Amino acid sequence: MRKIGVVLVGCLVLAGCGASEWRQQVRYEVTKIFERPFPGNPENANVRLELVGDPPDDVLEPLTLTPAVVGYRTLRGDYEVGDRFLCWAEQKSEGHARTMTIRTDVSSCEKA
Repeated sequence: MRKIGVVLVGCLVLAGCGASEWRQQVRYEVTKIFERPFPGNPENANVRLELVGDPPDDVLEPLTLTPAVVGYRTLRGDYEVGDRFLCWAEQKSEGHARTMTIRTDVSSCEKA
């Protein structure tokens, strides 16, 4: 029984190694609107966002922060190319040191 406990604790420690998270509000600009498959219907649009300025110093992976493509529901209110939004960006590392990938999610964007 004791061996099983040691093995379980070891697995939990290994599973948590290398996992990191980062979350911060960042400023994005709308650079492109992709309308699919019914043009003119904003409910079918995806929006490309580019980071305004430099990435924050403590970000896990700057290259996955921009550009971001999000659904229209991520942006609050009307939008057009050139509009700027303040969004929550969150990065999570997944996997072990050799195969670690960093995923970036952008959410809750409000006009800046």
